[in-house]
Amino acid sequence: MNKLESEIHYAPLPMPAAGELQQVAKGVYWLRMPLPFALDHINLWLVEDALDGREGLTAIDTGISNDDTKALWQQIAQSYFKGRPLLRVVSTHMHPDHVGLAHWLCQGMPDPEGQAQFEWRPPLAMTLGEYATARLWSSRALAEETRQAPDAQATSMAEHFRRHGMTNQDDYAKAQKRDGFYGSMVPSLPLNYQRLLPHKPLTIGGMTWDIIIGHGHSPEHAALFCKDLNLLVSGDMVLPRISTNMSVWATEPDADPLGLYLDSLRRFEHLPEDCLILPSHGKPFGGERLETSGGLHTRLRQLHEHHDDRLSEALAFCQTPRTAAQVLPVLFPRALDFHQFTFAMGETLAHLNRLWHAQCVRRDCIEGVFYFKAA
Repeated sequence: MNKLESEIHYAPLPMPAAGELQQVAKGVYWLRMPLPFALDHINLWLVEDALDGREGLTAIDTGISNDDTKALWQQIAQSYFKGRPLLRVVSTHMHPDHVGLAHWLCQGMPDPEGQAQFEWRPPLAMTLGEYATARLWSSRALAEETRQAPDAQATSMAEHFRRHGMTNQDDYAKAQKRDGFYGSMVPSLPLNYQRLLPHKPLTIGGMTWDIIIGHGHSPEHAALFCKDLNLLVSGDMVLPRISTNMSVWATEPDADPLGLYLDSLRRFEHLPEDCLILPSHGKPFGGERLETSGGLHTRLRQLHEHHDDRLSEALAFCQTPRTAAQVLPVLFPRALDFHQFTFAMGETLAHLNRLWHAQCVRRDCIEGVFYFKAA
């Protein structure tokens, strides 16, 4: 355990095995689903609920769309639902591990022949920004159309990374193959949804859950805070071991996601230090009447300090002109597979764009490649 982790108070909760539930609060259950990446799991949450005169469950986030995740959901439904319906699916944001199986859950877990195994047809609840972006990115037809469009090269990941100093042709070819990656993990979405709004709390299980909107990691991320339970479902906005990824992608190359994220963290500062944090990755932390440290405010401070340090490192390295590809190993000195490289490249750009927006560096385009230099 490193120094930062030693400052975090993890809740004394057993980690649920695959296909099992662990109760974390009254009517709230933790389940974990595997991911085929270096970050090998996602935490999902089930909340006992009542809606339109029916008693059942609300799911918060879904896991990715693959057979393993479907099989685990079926196991949980058969073992723990006890005949109760899934009343609602809430997705914190549009990333594949959070919304990939929404279409399948909302159709009653259909089998490979398309026959629903359950009678429920729960609605999907998301923010507008997340739902619209997910619909856009999941459309394979649109992806194919984009590849054939006149500006397709300008909006491709491969060309985006080339403009920021990626010179390896093997990496360029790998990046070209990832243009339809999102659609492969989010093959479809429900055709309608219920919109989450920050001024309109949800009622789940007879309790009020406030919606806290965050930006930077995704377009309009929704975290959920229940004052009655003193519990925050933080999604990817506040994670205990790792820092949330902020990336600059080809569709918005001048974006400042890191600036948006750091501003968004301030929206959690009014919550109590001792609220129980249910993150999407890692273990729940906080809770247990923490008055001074070890919980939410401790982690918010750590996240601000982490990014301040990374910004300082990037700025110091840019005393001479540097591309993002040259800055990347300064911020990410470990070995990376290509999946990790894409996120590291996006996050390196997020730090450089933050410095650029703050006028700490200037950006020059030389022979089609961007260089950043301390101002």
